[in-house]
Amino acid sequence: MITINDNIQKTYYAIAVVYLTVLLAVVAIWGYTPCNDSDGYIELARQSIAFGEPYPCWPTIYGKPFIWNIGQINLIALSLWTTGSVMPVVVLMCVMKAATALLVAITGRKLFGPDAGLAAIVLFVLYPNNLGQSTMILSEIPAITFAMSAVAMMVGEGSGTTKNNSNYGPFKDNKGLGHSKNVLKTVPWRAMVAGALLALANWFRSISLVFLVAFFLYYLIFSRRQIISRFVPLMVGYVAFIIIVGTSCWMRTGYFIYQGDTLWFNMAEATYETSVAPHYGSEMYPRGTARYIAGREHMTAIECSAIWRERSLEWLKDHKIDYLEKVPGRLMYMYVNDMDNLAAFLSDKSKAENNYITLPYRHLLTEIGSLSGVQKLAVANLVYYLFLLAGFVVTTIVMLVKWVNIKQLFLPVFIVVGGSLAIVLAVHGETRFKEPFMPFIFIVIGSGLQHFYSWRKAGKECGK
Repeated sequence: MITINDNIQKTYYAIAVVYLTVLLAVVAIWGYTPCNDSDGYIELARQSIAFGEPYPCWPTIYGKPFIWNIGQINLIALSLWTTGSVMPVVVLMCVMKAATALLVAITGRKLFGPDAGLAAIVLFVLYPNNLGQSTMILSEIPAITFAMSAVAMMVGEGSGTTKNNSNYGPFKDNKGLGHSKNVLKTVPWRAMVAGALLALANWFRSISLVFLVAFFLYYLIFSRRQIISRFVPLMVGYVAFIIIVGTSCWMRTGYFIYQGDTLWFNMAEATYETSVAPHYGSEMYPRGTARYIAGREHMTAIECSAIWRERSLEWLKDHKIDYLEKVPGRLMYMYVNDMDNLAAFLSDKSKAENNYITLPYRHLLTEIGSLSGVQKLAVANLVYYLFLLAGFVVTTIVMLVKWVNIKQLFLPVFIVVGGSLAIVLAVHGETRFKEPFMPFIFIVIGSGLQHFYSWRKAGKECGK
């Protein structure tokens, strides 16, 4: 017998397949989008190929300022080594982006119900900024896909649903504890796999600490007895991956490296720069600042990181308030807009440093008629983005006030809020740095739309 849940699950897959087709069409029509970071990845990938070892290898450690996103550079190196092109990586980014859309739906269904998952994936695939990202070979897509896979594995089936498709989340339990005693109720072996997936995500881009903290706090607050049976296996899988990758690197280079490390490179800049925005085009190593190291070209990235860490921590001892005062501005800058990926639709993308879009915010209404086509798309995206932010905030507040789905709500809200704060506490807040948290914004809004519909329906039935 085919149930409503089976049908809606098929709908998720159908939407993901259509979305993949659209992403591939975007690549076919608009082509590959070069970026400053991806150009750097390609350079390091070619150096690794020439040396005959995976990244990081000695030529990519010696004389370099930091260890970059290892997984993505090795993926690009594999593509260049086998095909001489980065286009296979671009196609893979399309597949992984579509997989992320599917994982958004599955996680939304597990947490809040089938309709919440459907609303989340529809919002996700229609969001303009999600259409251009897979024309680039940056590290966010694989990191997000693997992290979302881990979350979907950790979230148990039926956490926010009942077998009766007409009853979701809070409607049978007004205390908001859902229809299962535990949201994160995966079996131990799945938790180990989820841990390995989080470490794999971290290998591509250092984002997994946020997810580990979210899982730990969930168990600590809602299910302490399962810290041993669930969180420990998660950490076992996570650490096992780190040991394997780190040992492999140590055997080749003498350094135990298992993830990218740009933290202290960025932190050193914070000791002398006053602006909260990224400093594109400025001198990278100004003399007389914490960033400048005499003879840096003859040092390894690990040695530079140690020097910057020492200088940054020494500066922070006497400037804690100065540093913390930057955090609100960094957070605001990170969330001021979300249109980095729309550069995919520029007519001329030949120079990576020019692949960005600006809008005349102060005169937007008066100049909207003279905007280019891609700028008008950016305006539409901005309206959509503001709706997403408002929807996330309103849904979170309403659920907290009504005390519904608190267990289910904790994980996505903590990842968004806690993750955003963690980033701006550590580094400057580039607008694309929030991308690992955007899927959870869609999930929360999906739950809000589902609950709004159910509350409205319930109100009409009561009025009859």
